[in-house]
Order: sequence, then C-alpha cells, then structure tokens
Amino acid sequence: MLLMAKCSLVSWTLALSTSSVLAHPLFNGRLVSRADELLEEYDYVIVGGGASGLTVANRLSEQPSTTVLVIEAGQFDQNEEFVTIPGLAGGAVSTKYDWNTTYAASEYLGGRNISISQGKIVGGSTKLNRMVFDRGSKSDYDGWETLGNERWDWESLLPYFKKNEIFSPPVDEIREEYNITWDDDAHGYDGYMHSTYSPYIWPTTKNLVEATSSLNIPIPKDQANGNAIGGYFTPHNMDPIDYRRSSADEAYYDTAATRENFHLIADHQATRILTCANSTLKATGFATSSNATIQSVKAKREVVVAAGSLHTPQLLQVSGIGDPALLSSIDIPTVVDLPAVGQSLHDHVYVMVANSVNTTITLASELTSNATFAAEARAQYDTEKRGPLTSPSGDFLLFLPLSIYTNTSASIHAAALASNASLSLPSDAPTEVAAGYAASYHSLNSKLLANDSAFLEVIWADGVLFLGLQHPYSRGSVKAPSSSIFDAPIADAGFLRNPLDTVLLREAVRFARRLVAQPSIAELNPFEVVPGANVTSDADIDQYIKNSASTLWHPAGSCKIGKRDEGGVVDGELKVYGIEGLRVVDASVFPILPASHIMTTVYAVAERAADIIKGVGGAIEMS
Repeated sequence: MLLMAKCSLVSWTLALSTSSVLAHPLFNGRLVSRADELLEEYDYVIVGGGASGLTVANRLSEQPSTTVLVIEAGQFDQNEEFVTIPGLAGGAVSTKYDWNTTYAASEYLGGRNISISQGKIVGGSTKLNRMVFDRGSKSDYDGWETLGNERWDWESLLPYFKKNEIFSPPVDEIREEYNITWDDDAHGYDGYMHSTYSPYIWPTTKNLVEATSSLNIPIPKDQANGNAIGGYFTPHNMDPIDYRRSSADEAYYDTAATRENFHLIADHQATRILTCANSTLKATGFATSSNATIQSVKAKREVVVAAGSLHTPQLLQVSGIGDPALLSSIDIPTVVDLPAVGQSLHDHVYVMVANSVNTTITLASELTSNATFAAEARAQYDTEKRGPLTSPSGDFLLFLPLSIYTNTSASIHAAALASNASLSLPSDAPTEVAAGYAASYHSLNSKLLANDSAFLEVIWADGVLFLGLQHPYSRGSVKAPSSSIFDAPIADAGFLRNPLDTVLLREAVRFARRLVAQPSIAELNPFEVVPGANVTSDADIDQYIKNSASTLWHPAGSCKIGKRDEGGVVDGELKVYGIEGLRVVDASVFPILPASHIMTTVYAVAERAADIIKGVGGAIEMS
C-alpha cells in the first residue's frame, strides 16, 4: 500500500524499524541507533550513506541551523584490515558490506549472470574499491554539456574535484625512482579526502612504463589537469602518514559527526518516498527488513536520494515514479509518469588477457603464495607504514584513444556511422530514451576519432592485463521486480548489446598482445594463458569476449541528467522531474561515463550538488 503523508508544506517520511546498530568505533557525536531517537522532522533527509550521500550531508550540515538525517542500509565497518590496509583493498567484496547483487543473465554474454559489487556500508563503495583516485579527461565532462546539460562541463566541475581533495605528493624516493610528476594547480589541499601516491610500487610496473614509452604512448604530467590521456601514475585515496584507506566515512562522516544537526541511522533501508496527490514530495519510509515495522520521518525541505545507480531508480519506482507500465506490473500506483527512470544504465565492461611470467622480479602474487614474504610485508607495514601493503595496485594505468590502440579506428568509425543507434537499447526502451540516446550515440561516434578521449583502460598486474571499455555503446535498465524495496533490482547493464562494443574489445585484446611483445615486457618471459595464443581470429576472440566479459563496478546513467523529453530523469539542478522536493546526486545522473574510475567524479558531482541545494553559484536552467 502506498502510504500518504498529510499535505501541507513539502516534507518526506521514511519508514524505519527499531533494531539497534553497531556503534562506529570513532563516533563521538549523535548516532541514531533507534527510530524512536529521530527528530520529528529534518530539513533534509538523505537516502544513502556512501560517497555522494555523505558528501551532501556534510556540506549541508555546515550550516548549524540546517538539520540533516542520513539513512544508510548498511552498517559501520569495524576497522577490519581488509577495509583499512591498502594492500588488502577489495577484501570487503562479497562480505556483509556488499549488496552482493548481479546483473541479469544476457544472451549477449552467453546467458551468464555478472556479479556487481556495491557498498552496503557507511562509506559505500569507497570502502570496497581498489582506491584509484583519478579523473576523466576534459573532453569527457565537456561532452556532458554538449548533450544539453548547461554548466556540467570540465570547468564547472574542476573546483569541486579540488574541493574534495587533500593532495600530498609522492615520497621522495618514489618520485625520484619513477619520475612521477604532478600539476600543483590541478589539485585541492583543503578538502576532506586524502589522495597520494603509493610509497611502494610493484617492480614490474617499470616494465609497463618502458613498454608504454616504446609504443610512443604519451605520459602526461598529471591526469588531474584534464589531460587524462596516455599512461600515468595514479594517486590513491589514502592517508599520507599512516597509509590507511581514506573513504567517505573518514572524510565526510567523521568530520561532521560531532555536529548536533547531523544525524545518521545505519542498518535501515529506505522503503518508499511518499507524496501528495499533487506530486509534492511529503515523506519517505524505511525499515531493516521486509518483516520490520515501517516508520517515517519528515523532510521539511527535500529528500536527496544517493542510493547508487542500481538502488536509486528502484526506490523511485516503488514510490510510484517511473514508467506506468512497469509500475502497474508491480502493483504500484503512478505518482509521476517518468518512463526514463531506470533506463540508460551502462557500465565499464572489461575482458582480461592473462600471461604467466617467469622472472626473479618480486611479484604481487607472493603476498598469497609466500608466507615468509607476506609476514615480512605485514611487519614492515605495521612498524614503518611502508612496503607492499601500502599499494592497492593500479599505480600506473593506461587510458588510450582508439587511434592509439588500433589502426582500424577509421573503419570502426565508418561502421558506427552506418549502424543504427537502436542496436544499443533494450527493445522496450521508451521513446524519450531513444531520442536522448541518439545524441549520445552521435557523441560516442565523434569520440572514436578524437585524440583527447580514451576508449580503453589497461590495468596491469604482473603480466595480467584488464582491458576496460570506457565508452560502451550498449545501454540497459534497472527495474524493480516487485513493490518491495527488499527484493533485489533487476539490473541489466546491456553489456555487448551493441556489436560495436565487441569490436572495440577485440581490438583491445590485440593491443594487449602488442604491449606484451615490447622488449621490456618480453624480458619477463610472458606466456599467454587466457585466452591463449591460439585465439586469433575475429570469431574466436569475439567468442572469448562473449564468454568472459565482466564489470569494472562503475554502473551509471540510470537516472541521468538531461531534458525530460530526451530521457532525462533529473534537470540541471538534479531535481527529479514532475515532483517537488526530490533530488538525485549519485552516479545514476551521469549521462555518459567518463574514461576513469568514477569515485572522484561522484564526489565532484555531490560537492556541486550541495552548493546547488544551498543556492551557491546560481541556478541552472534546463527545459
């Protein structure tokens, strides 16, 4: 049943259960552990305590008279080593701190389901990820504005990338050994999120750097200044003294927790956004489980949804905001007819080329295969905050335009022009979504021949190369399977739906082999294990891609910014169309993924959203 709030001023109600939650070990302010401890109403209720939600909550609560509540479905971590130590990054995947969701099986992937890890924890995916703190190129964000999103370009976002950051240069020995350079003006120094370079870099990284140079791939001064093209050393989100993970929890929660106007309730999931008959936002419900008592809390000004690209559209849908046909099928009355909710989902898709190497150079695998080495590394980390466990890996990455990694860019471009944009979309994509995607398709086509837009990421791990397609053509959707928020959303990233994506990854596989053939890597005596050196024809490589492609955990676009009649769900101020007092501030608003890991972009969008909500920087109009 759709709960309705009494209509008066704009407000929200969130339903909660009354179970207790684990206290944060560093908490010294107001943590709400039971629903009956909540205030009757808050100025802002924020759904989701990850990167975007905590950023907005922190910034809004800087105003002492503004009350803010964050509702997070997950718990606080307990300072487990796999959360805090960089060299153990990724260890929280598949634990209780992970939503443990999957993308739906797809014919384009041979009927396979794909696991997609997303943080269910205070701090969100910034607790689970591999801590790559990079930005996309200037052209990535300028492309957002080209799609009609005024003042969502590089120049508009750069101040917010910097506002988030506390940058520290690399330690002297690493700077000198690897000739790491950076642009002081591109970084921030007064933010909340620490970023710095690893004080230990795995030795075969030098082989990759030399191979990059031998292929005449540029190595820019700094990826942070908008020139994120070529091969470059990447900072990580970690403290430069203790070399511990710096997540949204430490950065944006701990620094706000002592404020009396900032409240957070963990281990409770928002169940529904409640509205009046005139589509004025009034309330949101939340609970700990499908069997728990649903309670509510009012939001006097706004509810801000920051639940991520898979759960944000689901929450809107079970609240009656979405495609009427879908809502009818799950017995939800339509509050706002907005068919684009949940559409345009896309993600960075990757395949792997794995080589075993035969060398005396120290490899990362020794952390798991050599007990003596692992013990020495741990002792060094504990006593000196140095050594292998200070590196979460990914210290040097390649982001390559199509023209750099293949000589077939012209023919691929010609094929894209001759093809039909509809091949990228699900067969039931609404007309508004198809209209908006036509512009995205044109933008992607233009990137194929551009030298300032990267289509391929290469992640190196001692002979194993992860090849990530940065600008996939394919799109999918997120759909609520029922009226209950506790039923996992049906998410389809659309991987390989458009055959162009397979072609782009096929060329990536061939590039990986050219890279491995460079003298500096050949001296490691690589032997291709996957897919195997005998997999060479277009058909065989394509079959390998179909059978192995997976996600880089960067879902986006499912509530994208844009004009309503072009598949937009939110306007230029991130307000949901057709309803008062509701915004979305997470990666679901990205119209096209940048060629980068997305954490810093999420922070920048959220920092900007907070200023927009506070009325700083002027209004943004979008018809």
